[in-house]
Amino acid sequence: MKQAVFVAPRHVEVRDVPEPRRGVQEVLVSVGACGICTWEQRVFRGVRPEYPLLGGHEVGAVVVDAPSSTGLRSGEVVAVSLLPRCGDCPFCRSGRSNLCSYANAGGPQRRPHGPKGLSDLLVVPHVDVFPVGAAATCQDAALVEPTACVVHSLDRSGCRPGELLAVFGLGFTGALHLAAARARGLRTVGVATARDVDARAPVEADVVIEADGRDPVRSIRAAVGAEVAAAVVTRGSSASVETALEIVRPGGQVVLFESVAPSVPLNLNLPRLRTGEIVLTGSVSHTREDFAAAASLVASGAVPTGGLVGRAFELADVQQAMLHAVAHPGRRTMVVPRPR
Repeated sequence: MKQAVFVAPRHVEVRDVPEPRRGVQEVLVSVGACGICTWEQRVFRGVRPEYPLLGGHEVGAVVVDAPSSTGLRSGEVVAVSLLPRCGDCPFCRSGRSNLCSYANAGGPQRRPHGPKGLSDLLVVPHVDVFPVGAAATCQDAALVEPTACVVHSLDRSGCRPGELLAVFGLGFTGALHLAAARARGLRTVGVATARDVDARAPVEADVVIEADGRDPVRSIRAAVGAEVAAAVVTRGSSASVETALEIVRPGGQVVLFESVAPSVPLNLNLPRLRTGEIVLTGSVSHTREDFAAAASLVASGAVPTGGLVGRAFELADVQQAMLHAVAHPGRRTMVVPRPR
């Protein structure tokens, strides 16, 4: 079978490797679509030189063979969770498997490593396979993993139905946040950033604040008043974080979802943070519970997958797919090893 390997900056090879064989409690799937996440894009660009890497972790697939006890059917479209979790470290045992000590133990590798989503076939534990409904395509299913990260982020925000959530950044992950928030019954305000000019996704929000050069704090307050319960920063880095901390109401939460590298300084209004008991926190990856919730969201149609998927490439053209993904971040570029 074919498998993509990141071997150097801006260089991905497609290699012939043996087909995997499933174990007793494993499922063999045929990969129908794999989204190219910002992580793989950073590896490709050389920002995260983790070579050789078997990339690809946003996977929609078709079941080929599964244990009868799982209830999975041959030909069924599923989402697959490929990020490693040891299940035994203090984080995993406390329900915070997204912080798994094993999963975050980085370092140089001699052999190709990684989630292997850019492959024809995969073998995965049955507990990491999630049905997405009869109407879903593999490209729909490939959006479950990023949606799971969004589910985790929204949980971190503490925002409850009827409350107002501000989402900074109207790209791919911003649009996912707004869609998932609306499905939860949250009111939403989308805040555009300068980076959205060339990388904007179709979004639906109750209010949209454009990046028009005016003071964003004044613009947001003029539009929605002082009732923003929480904010999620998906783009804009320090400027968006500083604005978010100013516009959330007392007791509010600000969630940093965007990956920021390298570290940047923040101008903090410390008296407001203290007297308003405002919390700035981060959100990374997802738990198995987040993944299950995301699969249900995608299966229900609450996430507008069609508007968030960009161009699709065959696995043989993965080099071109990576170049396209880097140049067009507003929608998810897909690689389709075995189209369904």
